[in-house]
Amino acid sequence: MLAEQILAINVATRKLCKNCNNGIIISQKMRLLYLVRNNVLSPKDLVAELCIAKPNLTILARTMIAEGLIEKLRVERDLRSVHYKITDKGIAELQKCIAELDSSVAEQLGLGEKDVQKGEKKLETAINFLNGVE
Repeated sequence: MLAEQILAINVATRKLCKNCNNGIIISQKMRLLYLVRNNVLSPKDLVAELCIAKPNLTILARTMIAEGLIEKLRVERDLRSVHYKITDKGIAELQKCIAELDSSVAEQLGLGEKDVQKGEKKLETAINFLNGVE
């Protein structure tokens, strides 16, 4: 069943990432940086994507703003509304985390460069399928 396989992928990837070298895990911070890497997103969008409560997002965003990883933008049509955007420092941090995670996962699975490339292509196909992209 498709749903069962999706659950199996979710469990396996979480387990794999928790066992990464240097304690690398896909944290809420890393996921937020990934989500805002190409888009300016509202708190409502981020709460839905991260599956966290709005007060938790507020705390996370405040911390990340203080660290210089993201910035808060006021929406012109309603100055009470805010959106979040990644900074250059946030992009560098995300790239560093991705590189470390990539290296650690490949090492744990004992994958060579060719196997990594094959895996990337297969995962890209699966992600496109799940996102409804042909």
